[in-house]
Amino acid sequence: AYLLQRRFICCITIRGEKMSFNYCGYLSSIKIFNYSMKEIDVKIGTFYFTYNGVSSDVILDTRNVPWNLVFIKKGGQDTLSLSVERYHLIVRGDEKYKEFINFFNISGAKGVFKISDFVRNFNDSIPKSYIIDDKTRETVISYDVLDSENEGIYPIGIKNWELIHARNPQMAKRKYHRRLENLMKTRELYPKIYSVIKDMDISVMYGKSPNDITDSLRKGKI
Repeated sequence: AYLLQRRFICCITIRGEKMSFNYCGYLSSIKIFNYSMKEIDVKIGTFYFTYNGVSSDVILDTRNVPWNLVFIKKGGQDTLSLSVERYHLIVRGDEKYKEFINFFNISGAKGVFKISDFVRNFNDSIPKSYIIDDKTRETVISYDVLDSENEGIYPIGIKNWELIHARNPQMAKRKYHRRLENLMKTRELYPKIYSVIKDMDISVMYGKSPNDITDSLRKGKI
């Protein structure tokens, strides 16, 4: 395990009589990037990457194990999904390798391309920290809308359900409360707001355009 963390490893495994591609490469920078995500308490991070003339947004989704690393090609709908296990990039199986080289328009001939060279390039391109702004929020939402009832990214108001029920005692108390989807969306897009409301029955209202209280809400002023 120690050696795995110090070098890139590319190997071919045998399953029966068939050769199967299996690559595992250590990404030291993904560990640093993920640490910055943990500092602001988010599970999804994103950054920009270009290789072989192919530009893509990259999503690091750590909500499940193994992590999901998704490349979303600029100007199109093409995506490439790879696994990250213990900070190692995994390309497992001939079909996944074919998908990988097709996405980046790579010649996979022996002696022409080394996947370890790609991983070194990718590792050097990963930012040291994750900074959330409107562009990264849009990228995250394009990957996962997070809240099926609202695709907006701008906080335009809040609903304090405890106060609403107190003012409207006729309302069904079991029916009207914050939805988990709404809370999880706030966690990924606005960690400051999330830290304030996570233990409260408060929903954040989202719009496709900001309003006069959006800046205040962004700062966690509820």
